[in-house]
Amino acid sequence: MKRVWQLLKFVFVGFGNAIIDLGVFNGLYFLFPTHNVKRLVIYNTMAVGAAILNSYIWNSRWTFRRQHKRSGPGAMRQRVLFLLQSLINIVVNDLILGIIAPWIAATHAINHVLANNIAKLLAMFLASLTSFLMMKLVVFV
Repeated sequence: MKRVWQLLKFVFVGFGNAIIDLGVFNGLYFLFPTHNVKRLVIYNTMAVGAAILNSYIWNSRWTFRRQHKRSGPGAMRQRVLFLLQSLINIVVNDLILGIIAPWIAATHAINHVLANNIAKLLAMFLASLTSFLMMKLVVFV
């Protein structure tokens, strides 16, 4: 039951992260519209960075509170591992977005904004799954 509750907490934090991630991504896209994939990846990196900050605060203090070390040698290890999983999250997220967004847009079946957001949602899901596994099995052990 503890594992299910922990997963539910992670999912709840993930919804907050998704709101931040999508909000920053679409906010930047709205303020500075572009069809340039490199610029979209930059927007994505900024959005994911904001969501990762939120993720660290909530997951370390709530979801993985019992496994989180606040001080001592284990605390530095957890911070470094969290930073490493965050960088992996950004790379996974950016790669998926950078590959999928132009592919969906190239079909011309849907408008560019919707194509970018579909790619963004897929990238968020796969990167979040990667992050959960890394936090559960590597960071907060």
